Amino acid sequence: MLNQAMSITKKVKRLISTKKGLPPGTPVYTGYRESRPPEVRTIVYDTTGVELVEKYAPENRKPGKTTWIDIRNLSDSQFINHVGGQFDIHPLVVEDILNTRQRPKTDEYDNGIFIVLPNIRFQAGSVDLGYEQIALFLTDHTVITFQEDPDDTFSAVLNRIKEGNGRIRKKTADYLTYAIIDTVVDNYFTALDEIEVTMLDIEHQIHTSHDNNHCKTRIFALKHVLNQFRHTTVPLRDAVSRLHRTDSLLLPVADQVFLRDVADHIAQVMDYLDNFKDQLINLEALYQAEINNRMNNVMKLLTIISTIFIPLSFVAGLYGMNFDNMPELHWHYGYFVVLGAMLVLMVGMLIYFKRKNWI
Repeated sequence: MLNQAMSITKKVKRLISTKKGLPPGTPVYTGYRESRPPEVRTIVYDTTGVELVEKYAPENRKPGKTTWIDIRNLSDSQFINHVGGQFDIHPLVVEDILNTRQRPKTDEYDNGIFIVLPNIRFQAGSVDLGYEQIALFLTDHTVITFQEDPDDTFSAVLNRIKEGNGRIRKKTADYLTYAIIDTVVDNYFTALDEIEVTMLDIEHQIHTSHDNNHCKTRIFALKHVLNQFRHTTVPLRDAVSRLHRTDSLLLPVADQVFLRDVADHIAQVMDYLDNFKDQLINLEALYQAEINNRMNNVMKLLTIISTIFIPLSFVAGLYGMNFDNMPELHWHYGYFVVLGAMLVLMVGMLIYFKRKNWI
């Protein structure tokens, strides 16, 4: 995992370095995803029906209908720049779409609103946080989404449009924007659930496993995950707050209640993160306490063994001095008497320790 992370870091640095010296607004893809053709679908809908084509078809837009163009995979910077030109998207926005290390933000332009959303996935096996930048441009009756990965993050939103569930078909592009943002934030709760399961698994391992070195590694990795998660969530809260306060006609006042709901969800995510951080501190304390407890048990066992053998060693040493004037040395059953006395002494000490609950 470490070698993979180092390889990705070097690749990202190499890609970002290609932008040096270029003028602002130059479209250069700085991500590390595999280069492949973009996957595009165009959805045009209203209350009467839905038209879906699995290609880039801006000509399908119709007056009075909402158009959603979903672009997955951003490695083809020329195509992204072409889309930006067709929709009169500012060159700086196109640059930010392709620069996939943007912090969450909301920028307003004359012809639209640009939003950057981090899509987070928790990878339980490697205890790592997967990150995908999702960019969204809202313009008149049109929403364009740009996703780094080819997987269908917004399948639930598309199904709602197809089936006509809820109010999404009755609303326009502003409500679609809310639905997309809400879906991304809902994915955070899925990641939080998986983090909680991982923490419970670590706690179980601490109590039951005799080899806790793996637990220590996972706890350290979880601390890094929670820090990354929080550093991503804080600017997203600011971005949604800016949307909530905007005076743009693209987001009417009627949508403020939905944006406020998203802001509440983000606040809830941050509360969970704070709670998990406290739980992780408790897990570290439990780990250290369990290590100390096992060490104490080992020392206790060694102490009991030493306590038992000290008087036995004394008896053996006493009769091993071989003085001439030691009558017991000449007894016929002296050896067996001494062994029996040592056995009785050892059993008596064990019974005493047992009654004191020392063993």
